[in-house]
Amino acid sequence: GRRCTAYPAVKLNVVLAGAAWLEPDPIHRAFTDRNLVTAAAWPGHPEFVSQFMELLGIKVSF
Repeated sequence: GRRCTAYPAVKLNVVLAGAAWLEPDPIHRAFTDRNLVTAAAWPGHPEFVSQFMELLGIKVSF
C-alpha cells in the first residue's frame, strides 16, 4: 500500500509487491510516503537526502 519509486527496470517488482508506482520523471525526483523515502537512481540522491533529513528533523545551515 505504499507509494514509491525505484530504478525503472524494477517497476514490475514494486507493483507486484503491492506498492503504487510513482514515475521518476525526471529521474532526479525523490518521493516520501510516511517514513519511506525513495529515489530511482543516483541523480536523485540530493533530493533523497534532503527529504530523509527532513524526516529525521535535521536542519543544516552554514
